[in-house]
Amino acid sequence: MPKHRIVITNTIICSVLLILGLLVNTINIDKTYLTVAAPLSYGDRNGQQVGLMFIIDDPHMAENIPEVLDTLSRFEASATFFFTGTAAINNLEILQTLADNYELGNYGFSNQSLNSADKNFIAEEIRLGDALISSLVHKPMKVFTPPTGAFNKHTLAMAQSLGYTTVLPTARNAVIDWDTADSNLVLSYATYQVKAGDIIALKMTTATRQCFAQVAAEYLSHDLKITSLERLLPVS
Repeated sequence: MPKHRIVITNTIICSVLLILGLLVNTINIDKTYLTVAAPLSYGDRNGQQVGLMFIIDDPHMAENIPEVLDTLSRFEASATFFFTGTAAINNLEILQTLADNYELGNYGFSNQSLNSADKNFIAEEIRLGDALISSLVHKPMKVFTPPTGAFNKHTLAMAQSLGYTTVLPTARNAVIDWDTADSNLVLSYATYQVKAGDIIALKMTTATRQCFAQVAAEYLSHDLKITSLERLLPVS
């Protein structure tokens, strides 16, 4: 695509998002919170599947996606991919490839924590994330995960009002510093005490790319198949 067309496309996208941002501030999500569903953090414990979430919150992370997709294909596996707004806009080609073959999820727009934000900001973040991805690939999303894993009741209410199932990684005795360049640490984190029904979140870092084939092989050795969230969970 010629450079001037890319500029025009991004300008149109930004204009649409600005308008949506102005509109979303008028939305009232003061509903009965008693009906808001809790996030889902695991699937069928009696099955043989593990749900995998890939987070792409930096445009440069997309460089690691093709090799990860090769591994997923080799293991006949699937996964769910979550992009921030900036990462999505700057990687239109790979985003479309993912939309054609895998599940995309809503990660909000700007990768900001939603646990202490006011409800209007929360509404804007989720709706803009929804509008952006939908406008770029014309494919609806069904699952939402809050950026940084932080949320409050307004986060859950807004996501549910838009038809999303909110999903969180399974709580495990494993932590990771995502700034690490050590692929062995990522491998250890991704495979530690994993069992059927778990949801594992991985950032699409270089370290993740380097060890992902080992991660997939480790799951397979325990008769666990990597799958997307829509296949693991009761997503409407």
